[in-house]
Amino acid sequence: MESLSETPNELFKNLPEFILDDIVDTLIQTPKFRIAFLQNVNVDYVTKLILICVCRPQYFRNPYLVSKFIEVIYMHSPEVQGTRTPLFERIITPSLSEKYLLPSLLTFYTDVESTGSSNEFFDKFSIRYHISIITRILWNATHTTHQYTLTQCLGEQKYVRFINALINDTTFLLDESIDALRSIRDTQKLMDDTEEWNKLSQENKTAKTKQLAQEERQCKSYLTLANETVQMIHYLSNTIQEPFLRPELVGRLAAMLNYNLQQLCGPKCTGLKVKDPQKYGFQPKQLLSQITDIYIHLESTAFLAAVAEDERSYKPQLFTLAETCLRKAMVKTQGEIETFVEFAEKVKKLYDEKASMDLEFDDAPEDFKDPLMSTLMRDPVLLPSGMVMDRHIIERHLLNSNTDPFNRQPLDSDMLIPRKREIEREREREIDR
Repeated sequence: MESLSETPNELFKNLPEFILDDIVDTLIQTPKFRIAFLQNVNVDYVTKLILICVCRPQYFRNPYLVSKFIEVIYMHSPEVQGTRTPLFERIITPSLSEKYLLPSLLTFYTDVESTGSSNEFFDKFSIRYHISIITRILWNATHTTHQYTLTQCLGEQKYVRFINALINDTTFLLDESIDALRSIRDTQKLMDDTEEWNKLSQENKTAKTKQLAQEERQCKSYLTLANETVQMIHYLSNTIQEPFLRPELVGRLAAMLNYNLQQLCGPKCTGLKVKDPQKYGFQPKQLLSQITDIYIHLESTAFLAAVAEDERSYKPQLFTLAETCLRKAMVKTQGEIETFVEFAEKVKKLYDEKASMDLEFDDAPEDFKDPLMSTLMRDPVLLPSGMVMDRHIIERHLLNSNTDPFNRQPLDSDMLIPRKREIEREREREIDR
């Protein structure tokens, strides 16, 4: 089987979904209980069925059926089993798998954002975790073309939404994890203060204990997922930079990195010091090392500017604090720290230049500022609603919602009309003054 049809044949169309549901449930359970079921069946047929169901989700009305077949691959992976099962080996090695599997997983990673289920917000993280694990294993698989396939995919415009979803997930999961860690620390401190703890009523003590247990479960869950998404950005950015540097993404990625670097190294970092951090999967040294690596992986004119332009979290002192933490943590060589310091100096230079430029254009007409961000537009475009916005800002919005932010009417990037010449003329007049 060298290719997959976009539409199923008549025999497959008439196959009741509940039969596939029973099959997939059995396949999920076999590795859990070491059932020798697969020794008595034709593994090639099972492999083909899994690949068809994962790589052609349009064959089904129920997206959760596809997610269950993805779970089969995950359950048979070395991440769960400690070694590759015969089924997993068959799944990742055929030419069909190398051509279709990773592109399909990346597409489903994005599509699962909305499934229609009442629990879709939390279900998507479980599904995406399985996809992240499988992707990492395939990325590192030797004697296959999976890494090449993924590299080619991420160079295509249609996979920008995958990178956007990856950034969204990392932002949300780390935010929730950090909030949970701070709350856990506060409760632990209260419990350690015997005098204050004993002042509480038994009802309050019980409530605090239950709340702590719930926050510990949530924190561990969020950090498990967050660690995987950060790791994915880490190994992808080390090899493939261009997708992360797209105008509609680079600013958000830089802001996310700056914010989390601030949480790890800033003045409030002591609020993350909980008892037994490994219990929650919290590895601040590793997280700091990965975040600083990502800065270096993506060093370029566009990324340096994006880091410097982040008004929420970036200050030159932040990278000085990060340097100090790197030296104390001893997770980097001297050469790697010096590379990070050089990166920080380049960002600071751009930050100083931006501050000077902001003063020069401070009195620019409001018509030349983006109506949402109030920043001077560099590449203005006219929307069908008549509003003018900076291109990278509206395209960033379109990654999450294909609507005009001013009237909620359908909108896509092909409907944007360039208005750049007016801004360039204004800049020339300001410089002449």
